[in-house]
Amino acid sequence: MNRIAWSAARYNLCFALNCLLLFLVLFGAKMEVPGLLQVAGRMHPLVLHFPIVLLVLAVLWEIGTSRSEDPMLRHIGDTLLLSTATTAVLAALMGLFLSKEGGYDEKTLFWHQWSGVLVSFLAWGWYAFRSFLREKKGAAWLVSSLGILSIVVAGHQGATLTHGENYLFAPVITETEKPLVLLEDALVYEHVVRPILKEKCMNCHNSSKSKGELNMETEALLLKGGKNGVLWDSSASDMGLLLRRVHLPMEEKEHMPPKGKPQLTEAEVNVLVSWIKNGASFNQKLRDLPENDPVRQFALERRPPTPYPFEAAEESIVQQLNNDYRVVYPLAQNSPALAVDFYGIAAFKGEYLTELEPVKTQVVSLNLNKMPLQDKDLKAIAVFPNLRKLNLAFTTITGANLSDLRPLKSLQSLSLSGTSVKIGDLGFLSELSGLKELFLWNTAVKEDELSTLQQQLPGVKIESGFKGEGIVAKLNPPMIEGDEQVFSSSTKVKLKNYIKGAVLRYTLDGTVPDSLNSPISTGDSILIERSCQLRAKAFLPGWVSSEVSSRSFYKTGILPDSIVLRFPPNVQYKGEGPKTLANKKIGDTDFRTNKWLGYKETDLEALFLFNQPTSVSSVSLSTLVDIGSYIMPAKEIQIWGGNSKGNLVLLKKLIPEQPQKVGMPGYRIGYTCSFEPRKISVLKIVAKPISKLPAWHPGKGDLGWVFVDEVFVE
Repeated sequence: MNRIAWSAARYNLCFALNCLLLFLVLFGAKMEVPGLLQVAGRMHPLVLHFPIVLLVLAVLWEIGTSRSEDPMLRHIGDTLLLSTATTAVLAALMGLFLSKEGGYDEKTLFWHQWSGVLVSFLAWGWYAFRSFLREKKGAAWLVSSLGILSIVVAGHQGATLTHGENYLFAPVITETEKPLVLLEDALVYEHVVRPILKEKCMNCHNSSKSKGELNMETEALLLKGGKNGVLWDSSASDMGLLLRRVHLPMEEKEHMPPKGKPQLTEAEVNVLVSWIKNGASFNQKLRDLPENDPVRQFALERRPPTPYPFEAAEESIVQQLNNDYRVVYPLAQNSPALAVDFYGIAAFKGEYLTELEPVKTQVVSLNLNKMPLQDKDLKAIAVFPNLRKLNLAFTTITGANLSDLRPLKSLQSLSLSGTSVKIGDLGFLSELSGLKELFLWNTAVKEDELSTLQQQLPGVKIESGFKGEGIVAKLNPPMIEGDEQVFSSSTKVKLKNYIKGAVLRYTLDGTVPDSLNSPISTGDSILIERSCQLRAKAFLPGWVSSEVSSRSFYKTGILPDSIVLRFPPNVQYKGEGPKTLANKKIGDTDFRTNKWLGYKETDLEALFLFNQPTSVSSVSLSTLVDIGSYIMPAKEIQIWGGNSKGNLVLLKKLIPEQPQKVGMPGYRIGYTCSFEPRKISVLKIVAKPISKLPAWHPGKGDLGWVFVDEVFVE
């Protein structure tokens, strides 16, 4: 085949492929791509560089030789244009095949796809009408400009799909600088965990490119997970899908981040492990973590230079300022910022404020709650140039001299709750540009004045609470004193509440105490002689009754001669095997200590065997609930009894109450099943895990766990 025939064949093939491309873009929305074409589609990132380079060369060549009639130069130009057209349509088709794998933002994909189609048709058209365009003055410049523009648009959208939003132009766009966050104000997720995920994971899991249907940009989407399920399960030994993929060998296809991408460091992996193990909270503060926690250590090692414009005070001076009525302490480890709290109303003196003069530069938080502060003392507070948080709640100030606080330009939070301040005392606050929150509960500021104040302070969050008229306060729940939860014959407990006159009522059968019929605790000890769940509640006329306090107590009672488990527990949580249920040891709330039997796919079904017929009237189960770790109350508890394994009757069935939201940390809870005394040789205990976690749970739809560590028979 001669050169002309070969060029004609390539031209016709290019035309046919462009027609196919346009047809597939317009009508191939539901097209399923076979495996071989999927492989071709994944070559799109490799092939797309050819038309880019060839188009740039063609532009330079056509502009540079626009006035030449040399046949050889024209032939080279023709070859460049035809090669550009051929590679452009091939790259566009491959990109179309790749897009059918899904996981891309539709809007970004739309613009990338059509800009790619434009480049392909432009290259083909330029070759098809090259002779005509070469004769027109300025045509080469116009077509060249359109080609370069199309490549830039296609490249920008492609980079967004691959690397995240605005990847191409990020170096030349000035981003709004985020203010530095102090370590004592930092959140574990927002300021430590999320930056790791953003750097190492969100390039492939964002709103523009959600591989595996996983978008990690928001907390809600992170909890939702992707097509392979939720990202973490703190009850699993490997902590769930996210860390399982991270720990896979680099050669594994499912290893994350993919081979060739920036990998997580060991310290970053430890941060994720610690965060998930501790419940994957989005609201926990860094300062609340233990000092040896990997997350805290990671943040301390990589913290930015402190934004405080001052050095730390001498430690000896800080120690001298501490006494029985005043505590001066650093806000965080290695932080120069100090907080001051006052105690002892009767002992307070205004001079105690002036004594803080040596550390006035370092004090950023001052708590004078309920102190007998005088209006004249406010001048002593105004000398703290870096004060950020000031609590004057329920002090005796009138508000007359409140404007003395005008010099506190760094003030961010001010509490005046429970004071006599009026709306006229607050006008100067508009001069405090850094103020972010203002607390005005139970003050003389009227409801209709709050809207005016809010207009004067548009960037300030004003918390006015309620005035108290017609509002009934709620009692604190009773305290249960008595640590002996497992006893052989009996044990005693006491109920306490610090609200004078509160009536403490209780039950021993697991029901919620009522205000009329439940027994009253008179202050004497409550005698407990059998396994039970003690529940207590405080009542007082004019108050809302308290929440219920609860604690389970277990009598060692009757021990079986042997125990048989019908199904083995999960291999990760097998405790001491069957004897876990009768070893007189109550497990702690850390279920990883191997003191619990954990069941998920099967029921816990245990046979307690007695060599001699034994009279039984009660069975109690000690269980664990850890909602964040998918460990829930049993769906159902059944107690069976009889003379042999094949002759059992149902003695009691109990449906435990299920929690309604995530929030509480892990806790133990007991369930007692009482029934008419019956002589038996075989006792069967069944605890069924819930088959589907509720809709409000982060792992909704997944299997739940049931954990049991002891069974008490009486």
